[in-house]
Amino acid sequence: MAEKRENIGIVSLPEYAHVDPSFVVSGLCELGNSFFDQIGVPHRHDFYTIYWIKKGKLLHTIDAVTHEVKKNTLFFVAPGQVHNLQATEKIDGYMIAFREAFMCLKDQSQVSGINSGLFFNNQFSSVLQLDDEQEKDIEAIIRLMMKELAFREPEYETALHGLLRYFLVLASRIKGESLSISTEQHAAHNSSIFLKFKNLIEEKYQYLKNVSDYAGLLHIKPVLLNEISKQLSGITAGEHIRNRVILEAQRYLYNTDLTAKEIAYKLGFDDPHYFSRFFKKYTNQSPSEFKEAARSSLTPSV
Repeated sequence: MAEKRENIGIVSLPEYAHVDPSFVVSGLCELGNSFFDQIGVPHRHDFYTIYWIKKGKLLHTIDAVTHEVKKNTLFFVAPGQVHNLQATEKIDGYMIAFREAFMCLKDQSQVSGINSGLFFNNQFSSVLQLDDEQEKDIEAIIRLMMKELAFREPEYETALHGLLRYFLVLASRIKGESLSISTEQHAAHNSSIFLKFKNLIEEKYQYLKNVSDYAGLLHIKPVLLNEISKQLSGITAGEHIRNRVILEAQRYLYNTDLTAKEIAYKLGFDDPHYFSRFFKKYTNQSPSEFKEAARSSLTPSV
C-alpha cells in the first residue's frame, strides 16, 4: 500500500545554489540530483523560477493544470505554486532562480518586471514559445548572467539585476504585455496598496478571510480596497481572498491524499461541511468531484 501523501514538499534555493545563494543561473544538466530528484514529484519553491527548455518535451503540471512544454519554451513559476515536471523526451535547457530579496520586490519602485503577468496571473499561462531571433537574445542574456556569476567582478550583483530586468522585459514583450509604470502619483499609490494587499493575502489567507481584516491592516476602508482591487485587477478584494483559499484547496486535493475534512482544518475552517459548501459554490464541484476530475484528466492544456 502506497504511503499517504499529506504534505507538499518545499524546495529552497540553496539546494540549487552553486555560487550565490540568492541567484542561480545554470544549465539543467549541471543542476544534478537537486533538480532531477524533483522530476515527477509535486513540490513548491520558496523562490522565483524561470525555465527555458531548449530541447526535448515535458508535461508541466501547475496547480492542477497540465501544459505540454516543447523545445524553445520559457515558463515561469512563482513561490508557493505547486508544480510537477514529467519529461516525455530527454530535456536540456536552463534554469534562472532568485529569491524575492534579490529583486527588492517589496520596494514599490522595483516591482515592474516581477509584478507583470509573467509570474502572477489568475490562470497560470506564462508558457512562451520563442522564435529564432528571440532565442538568440535570450541565450545572449543567459550567457552574460553566467559570466557575471563565474567571475564575480566588482558590481557583479548590479549587473545581474540589470540582466534579469532586461530578461523580464523581453519576456513580457514576447507575451505582449507592457511593463510601464504609471508616472501619476495616485496610480502609483494604488499600485503600492494593491501589491501590499496581495502580499498580506499570501501571509494570512488561512486565518483572515474578510476584506475588512485586510483593509484594517492597510489602514484604509474596505470600500476603498475593493475599488483599488477592481481598478487594477478587474475583481474585488473579496474575490482575491476567496480565490487564494480555493487555489490552495485545489493544490492539496490534486497533490496530496488528504481528505476534504483535513484540508478544511489546514485552511482555517472550523466546519468541514461549510468548507465543502464554500468550495462547491465557487467551483461548481465538491472537493471529491474536483479531485476525481483533476486526476482523471490526462489531456494537457497547450
